[in-house]
Amino acid sequence: MTEARVLAEQPGATPSRFPLLARAIPVLVGCLLALLLVLLARRPFRAFDTYFHLRFGEEFRHGWSIAHPGQLSSASTNDWVPTQWLAQVGLSWVEDVAGTTGLIVVLAAVAAALTGSLYLLLRRRAGPASAAVLTAVVVAGWLPSLSLRPQVLSYLFLVAVVAAWDRARRTGRPPWLLVPLAWVWATCHGMWVLGVGASAVLAVAVLLERRPLRRASLALLAVPVAMLLAALVTPVGPRLLSAVLLVNSRAEYFHEWRAPELVTVGALPVTGLLVAAVLLLVRRVGVRPYDVALLGLGGVFAVYSQRTLPLALIVLACVVAGEARRRAPRVSWAESAGLAALAALVLVVAPSQSVLDDSADDVRRFTTALDALPAGSVVLTDWPSGSVLLWTEPQLEILLHGYGDVYTDTELERYDDLARLAPGWDVTLARLAPDAALLPLDDPLAYALADRGWSLVQTDGEKPLVLLSPPR
Repeated sequence: MTEARVLAEQPGATPSRFPLLARAIPVLVGCLLALLLVLLARRPFRAFDTYFHLRFGEEFRHGWSIAHPGQLSSASTNDWVPTQWLAQVGLSWVEDVAGTTGLIVVLAAVAAALTGSLYLLLRRRAGPASAAVLTAVVVAGWLPSLSLRPQVLSYLFLVAVVAAWDRARRTGRPPWLLVPLAWVWATCHGMWVLGVGASAVLAVAVLLERRPLRRASLALLAVPVAMLLAALVTPVGPRLLSAVLLVNSRAEYFHEWRAPELVTVGALPVTGLLVAAVLLLVRRVGVRPYDVALLGLGGVFAVYSQRTLPLALIVLACVVAGEARRRAPRVSWAESAGLAALAALVLVVAPSQSVLDDSADDVRRFTTALDALPAGSVVLTDWPSGSVLLWTEPQLEILLHGYGDVYTDTELERYDDLARLAPGWDVTLARLAPDAALLPLDDPLAYALADRGWSLVQTDGEKPLVLLSPPR
């Protein structure tokens, strides 16, 4: 039986005008995505955040309390709430057991699972070719954010949330499995609250479409409520909710929490999907509440912050895929086998290759000089270098690193003023009393320290850093 005939026998399906091309596109796109994921997995340290996540995981494994964790230096005094402890502990354990190879395998597995689950989610709405192309568009938009960071798990969990409510939309049964998922999500990353919010919106949309009896309606609405309660009974407790509000108040200090600029080349995938989704729904007769809800969620995620753009890509791709054809053909055994084979290829090939783009390479050139410092020496750095040194030089006290939760608002403002040489920076420097400074060679603070008599110890690297010591 030909593919055109199979499609023609499915209600609402439209046979492809170019059946050979329709078959070739998913294969070609799948192979290209597999190659891309292999290259990505070879860069487990492409984001300097990976290093401080490893260090924090190590601390949780060896003494820190989850409910009341400690501090790594005297420069941070905030009574902070851990929102990623389980993912951090997992990363630290993998590195301890399997080293860098283990971290590559983890990144490859998460990236393959994320890409594969997104494709299957889109396949419920569109044929293989459309789903494959949309998956490629979404992955292209994800690339700046795909790294060995706990937030990547939030993307995977959101795919699960949308898939669960899609099923509830078809069957009317409450997706209770989202409740334990919310508990796990709340231990892995702070964007769990967006999953609860998305569930609440989609639950209302399902009610508006299906208009079930009162008991069934209450059961559907109970799911997001139960998800919230599950998140608040993790080892951290109800303080987890206040931690989310704290992060939102600090957008000015962290670029990824600022509102995104959608009219840029980097934002083209999400902007393109947003425009396409709006146009497709506008021209459609009889738009349903669930589709409007997905569009609304995608729009909110798209304008909220840089960090939520990957979430916007997921839900907007679902809206666009839903307009590709009224009813997609079922996933065949051959298609499932091909998807599994590509995922296996990524998991096998990625760890057999060398690591690329290690953000610690430049810092490691200073290992000898840093190891010569007495244990407990205070080192002043920029955020990226400090994150790396937390892991590579645990015997030193690193003042500044990228894990902003541990700092108070006053401290973040003070250290921002220090980096910009704003009035009062010298007072902050004197209060910190560093024994050494490792800074980019062109950093204004490095020039200022040199003017104040700090001496050059070493400079090296393709992206030059400079190690300075204070006047004695």
